[in-house]
Amino acid sequence: MSPFSDLSATFPDFSIETDLYNKGFKLIAGIDEAGRGALAGPLSLGMVIFNPSIFSNIPEIIHARIADSKKLSHKKRLQALSIIQDFSLLYTSVFVPHTVIDCSNINKATEIGINKLLAKSRIKPDIIIMDGNFRFKFNIPFISVVKGDNRSLSIASASIAAKVYRDRIMEKMDNKYPGYDFSRNKGYGTRNHISSIINMGVSHVHRKTYEPAKSIIEGQSLLFNEDYI
Repeated sequence: MSPFSDLSATFPDFSIETDLYNKGFKLIAGIDEAGRGALAGPLSLGMVIFNPSIFSNIPEIIHARIADSKKLSHKKRLQALSIIQDFSLLYTSVFVPHTVIDCSNINKATEIGINKLLAKSRIKPDIIIMDGNFRFKFNIPFISVVKGDNRSLSIASASIAAKVYRDRIMEKMDNKYPGYDFSRNKGYGTRNHISSIINMGVSHVHRKTYEPAKSIIEGQSLLFNEDYI
């Protein structure tokens, strides 16, 4: 079990980061992902490292504006990202394409994304804290934090970065693949999105191992094979 599995915290702060800092970890990277359950588009991972000097004296604007990205409107996420840019030592994000998710699985895609973040980062963290309950192993310590985006400001900030940059990609995909309403649903399985998949078929950016795309593709393959029986 993660040493940070307690779910009592309501608003994110730097309690987890402070505890790790006191144990000798100076550069603490919060990581979170967006698009894990989407039916289309990439998995997005964000990483944020704050200066430890603000752990014990959190600027009021951070307390007031940064929260789990799912609790913020699009406008508030953009405002929060600007604050993150101003106060962090590093903020970055990467994408793992839908094709990689289909070829492996979503957990492997997450691991690949974390390695991409570490390779890309100009600042090398001493430890990673990430929302979820993963058991990854890297060349630096890694800790999963259950409900981490509600408890850690570093993880909450990473969730915002991951979400903002993924939303931008899905808006571009809406122009390239009209009819699926990616600008609104961001690739998630809303009723209208699923209806569009059934009526229009599967696009190039849909995850072929996710339902209903998987069954549609298998059904088409079955029909094709039956034509030649």
